[in-house]
Amino acid sequence: MWLLTGTVLLQACGGAHRRSQYDFDSATNSCRTQPAYCAQAAGEEAVIPRAVRTFATAGSSAAATVKILDAALKKQITEALEECADKARKEVIVANFGTRSPTPQECNEQLRDAQGRPLTRAIKLGNDMHRVAFQCAQEKLNQLRPGGFSLEPTYLYDVDSGKVKWLSPAEVARIRQRGSLGELKGSLVPDVVLHTGDPAQVQAVYDFKFPCADITRPAEWRDYPSGHPYFGSNQGDMYRRAFEVDRPVLIQPWLGAGF
Repeated sequence: MWLLTGTVLLQACGGAHRRSQYDFDSATNSCRTQPAYCAQAAGEEAVIPRAVRTFATAGSSAAATVKILDAALKKQITEALEECADKARKEVIVANFGTRSPTPQECNEQLRDAQGRPLTRAIKLGNDMHRVAFQCAQEKLNQLRPGGFSLEPTYLYDVDSGKVKWLSPAEVARIRQRGSLGELKGSLVPDVVLHTGDPAQVQAVYDFKFPCADITRPAEWRDYPSGHPYFGSNQGDMYRRAFEVDRPVLIQPWLGAGF
């Protein structure tokens, strides 16, 4: 899902391994892992349309009562997000490749975005998959947990103090507009957050991961690169530390949820 949009949709790699160059990714999640990319992503629309993202977050923060998240409901939500990941993979692959999966060479093919910036086909496909997955998640979570979730919320985390600050979509937009990307460096942007009705009170965290050529290998949390404020840790580590959740969840097409 890091900084600026994008998680549903990156293909992560954690532990001692590095993310495959053939993994699907999004502009936001590339920015999260590669600070140099943030300048390119600034002002760029998030994978999830702003109107939908704002609605999901604003509706959540306006909830009047605390949302309880029990094991049964969390299981139901996890299964719904797994369905969204499957739907996203299927729709995007069928639209681009028919009944076959892309090859590693196709995943690594160099393209250009609407602004002429270089990107791999894997990143473009990842953006498309995240878009489908987010729209699906919006619909399902509006039914399962109205007012108790946010899509791609942005949080600032102070490692020294351990304090976490949620930034509203309007605040993030203002920072982008004035070009103050340094204010967002090291921010955490999970794909899906379940909360009490207040985005600052996080109860569960999910990230979509979309491997490109090899969909049989379980995804792993992505390592932060050298030069990043969280270098030496991975996404899962930082989600656990910042949000104090036991096990952030990876959602991957066909293989389902992982940790």
